[in-house]
Amino acid sequence: MIPQRNISLISNTLVTAGGRRIPEAVIERDYVLAWFLTGLAGHPLRDVLAFKGGTALRRCWFEDYRFSEDLDFTLTRPITLEEILAGLNEIFAAVEAACGLRIAFDREDRHGHQNSHTFYLRYQGPLPAANDVKVDITINEVLCFPLQDRPIQRAYDSFDDLPEGPTVKVYAIEEIVVEKLLALSDRARNEPRDLYDLWYLFGSTDLRVAEIRAELDAKLALRQRVVAGMEQAIATKEDRLRRLWAARLAHQMSQLPPFDDVFREVLRAVRAADLPKADG
Repeated sequence: MIPQRNISLISNTLVTAGGRRIPEAVIERDYVLAWFLTGLAGHPLRDVLAFKGGTALRRCWFEDYRFSEDLDFTLTRPITLEEILAGLNEIFAAVEAACGLRIAFDREDRHGHQNSHTFYLRYQGPLPAANDVKVDITINEVLCFPLQDRPIQRAYDSFDDLPEGPTVKVYAIEEIVVEKLLALSDRARNEPRDLYDLWYLFGSTDLRVAEIRAELDAKLALRQRVVAGMEQAIATKEDRLRRLWAARLAHQMSQLPPFDDVFREVLRAVRAADLPKADG
């Protein structure tokens, strides 16, 4: 396990580069998640848990991505929570043997989830205080694009005990974009990270919403939703997302882009798809 000074070094380096100081606990979690994924890469659960979401973007697709705070997966085949937890215990033991990092199951989420297993892991890393990380595993999902085998990125030279080369099964970028569109247009959800992720992906790839319309329809159908009105649903969340922008995201990146620019560019990308309007 790396010493605490390596965590401090990364935090100081980000400030020196002209950015905002990232809390050391956020950097430590990034390190812990990388080691957890390294353990997963060497375990049979690797073929059952498809890695997705913002943490997948950071750890497997873009090294300069925002920091993330949780782990999101989708099951590729039916498996019980008990089998998952048994496999995780084996992963925890392998990680501790490899680097001394202690991870353990802590508790299930107190809120019920109909289509996911949601729980927390407790870990003791380089920093003195123990901390936890949320894990969400979707049970039933329509996978529209082939999963990718992607290496777990080290991200920082100071994470120098992380082996290079292990791979996990990860959502394709297109799959992540579709699910982020669903999340951003969900009227009951107000997470600025969904907006940021789409802005980053639209700016970093040639992907266009019109090209993934069929996949968007398929995932919406699973949720008993339709594409009509998606643009309006996003537009109506502007004020809510603006209020939460800095509070939810400032600690996840050293330089937070202006909300108005991000919102405008994402809405422009959605409008370019010419999606149907809601009836009435």
